[in-house]
Amino acid sequence: MELSHIEESAECCRRAELAGILRAGLSLRHTPDGPRLLLATENAPLSRRLFTLIKEIYRFEPKISMLKTRRFKAHAVYRLDFSGLMEEGGRKVLDGIGLLADQASGEMVYHHFKTRNRCCKRAYLRGCFLANGSISDPDKSYHLEVAFRSKVQADEFMNYLKEFGLEPRFIMRKNHFLVYLKEGQEIVDFLNVIGAHNALMNLENIRIMKEMRNQVNRIVNCETANLSKTVDASFRQTESIRYIKEHSGLENLPKPLYQIALLRLENPDVSLTELGKMLNPPLSKSGVNHRLRKIEKIAESLGFDYKS
Repeated sequence: MELSHIEESAECCRRAELAGILRAGLSLRHTPDGPRLLLATENAPLSRRLFTLIKEIYRFEPKISMLKTRRFKAHAVYRLDFSGLMEEGGRKVLDGIGLLADQASGEMVYHHFKTRNRCCKRAYLRGCFLANGSISDPDKSYHLEVAFRSKVQADEFMNYLKEFGLEPRFIMRKNHFLVYLKEGQEIVDFLNVIGAHNALMNLENIRIMKEMRNQVNRIVNCETANLSKTVDASFRQTESIRYIKEHSGLENLPKPLYQIALLRLENPDVSLTELGKMLNPPLSKSGVNHRLRKIEKIAESLGFDYKS
């Protein structure tokens, strides 16, 4: 993953990204060995990045184990055990990122994580997305979301997004607060904020191709609709002319109408513009349409009903 390989040189941003990963990804679980503070991911680069960050910043080394999944045997789940942070020496780390592992209640307690620097807010957003974010296949739909276990986290994440001009929304799903973006441009802007520039370019290319396909489809649909109208109008005109021929004779029509009636019968598939060019002298499209509408009215006066 591109985000897992971003080189962050500033110490404050590294701390902010680590805070985002831990706040979004850590969970307190009950095991036969007692309560454990765990973070599980299928993203190997993320597990390496997280291990490196917390080791370099806090001199803490989580225990790592790898489990093969039953459903997808080719995939592995990396489980990082941060239970040591619940001990006296490690609680300062959790306090620093606004977390409390309440072993009595068996729940995580989330306080606000505050940072003033704009660069750190970018790093924090990136960390949250790395830990618990996902983006749908843009060829099918535009949808990006990040899952949180508390509304405090979700509100905080949304507020940071709004500082960058984004308008996120959230819903509840299976006891999780999902912050999401549905517009393609908003997702592009978010990827830019967190530094996923390669993913941004790929998404932009897909958006351009989709827009081109949609535009072509609109043009084709419009032309198809226009062609259908043209065919229907031509059929109605020729039927009107045949009705007049059978009931009163075309020779009784005024000469201008007689001329256009014969041309239409001989050329049922051509456009009004082409019909006008066949006349001598030539007639405009609106002129041809005017004469054919007169013929239709004459047919109606004789009892012609096209709908029937």
